[in-house]
Amino acid sequence: MKYNDMQVKSRKRIALIILFLAAYFIFLFTSNIIDIITGEEIYASDIVGIIFNVLLLSFSVFISYYAFKRLLLKGPGLVINKLGVIDNSGFVSIGNVFWSDVVEVNSNKILFSDCIIIKVRNPARYINSHKNLFEKIWLQMEDRYFGSPINISVSGLNIKFNDLFRVVQQYYLSSQVETRTFELKREKDVIEGQKKELLDSINYAKRIQTALMPSKDYIQTLLGDSFILFLPKDIVSGDFYWVQQSGEWVFFAVCDCTGHGVPGALISIVCNNALNRSVKEFGINQPSLILDKAAEIIIESIGLGGEVKDGMDASICAFNRNTRELFWAGANLPLWIAREEPFYELLEFKPDKQAIGLVENRYPYSNHRIEIRKGDIIYMFSDGYADQFGGPNNKKLTRKKFKEQLLLQRGIPLEKQQSNLLSFHNDYKNYQDQIDDILILGIKVEH
Repeated sequence: MKYNDMQVKSRKRIALIILFLAAYFIFLFTSNIIDIITGEEIYASDIVGIIFNVLLLSFSVFISYYAFKRLLLKGPGLVINKLGVIDNSGFVSIGNVFWSDVVEVNSNKILFSDCIIIKVRNPARYINSHKNLFEKIWLQMEDRYFGSPINISVSGLNIKFNDLFRVVQQYYLSSQVETRTFELKREKDVIEGQKKELLDSINYAKRIQTALMPSKDYIQTLLGDSFILFLPKDIVSGDFYWVQQSGEWVFFAVCDCTGHGVPGALISIVCNNALNRSVKEFGINQPSLILDKAAEIIIESIGLGGEVKDGMDASICAFNRNTRELFWAGANLPLWIAREEPFYELLEFKPDKQAIGLVENRYPYSNHRIEIRKGDIIYMFSDGYADQFGGPNNKKLTRKKFKEQLLLQRGIPLEKQQSNLLSFHNDYKNYQDQIDDILILGIKVEH
């Protein structure tokens, strides 16, 4: 509904009746007092009568005064607008009543007249706004007996009760909707502000995490033709790729830390540091021993007496650039090598079924020496790509179908392979959510 001011005129008839009755009582009481005073003798009972009549006379004067004020009232008896109600309809005018203070609007009969009772949060504020003692007492009486000092009687207004009640209800409900809409917008603004701050923080964390991982140019310089398909689920990732050089050795790995998003990214920083220390600080160049040492460092960093079991899965290679030897070790993540001769196939090297972190009955990781040939393509990956749900039946892709996709990339340049794998993932996922971080590293042996 539109918020146009609605004005209701006062009805003078009631004020005239009250004024007439009050004048009659004043005349009657005054006559009684005069008769008693002018009598020959004044008895004790007469004194009581005088006091009683004086009190009634005073009350009649008050009534006459307020009735006369009503007769002189030129403005509307009631104004209703989007802010609230301006009530001048009652025996004692209540003034401005704001919708923001109103908690309930209902109706009742008061002295045979239909009244709209407007309940407010703090009735004392409206009562105490009147300095006149009589007005305060009157409003307190209304609040005590009728539940609110704000009672609008149609007997003093030129409108039908049902029409007035409907309008008041409509304005009140509209104000409630508007207030709630404003509150929801304010809450939405607060949430959006918090979301922006959070996203800004996470995006900044992404820049830090990206800086910890080697650049594409650095990887190309050390390893030659290669591609990286890196798709974090939630901006930052629990997956990370790692490349390090020490003398004649080049180390490269794909790692999948516990969780994803911010928790996974925090764990990835610890695990990245563990790999760096294993090579740089402890001078280890054997992949299995690097994993063993990294496990020790991770346990020391986040083990907390066995309460935290976070860690990572990893597939790590050590390549000797002089001897062309390749050594590999895996913790729950395999290694696949695409080879052309005697026929095109994916050779699979199975990992140890043991995470890098705090596990029971830990055993040393296995080290594998792998003979590589010119043209071989080394694939290292986390489990996010194969675990994605989608397709016509919304099923997990599985490593078997992932392997089929890699076999379809035969003879295709690595950069195009990355594009093909990304397109297939997006088509397969379709409108489903990505369920985990995705990381695939492909390296072609060119010499």
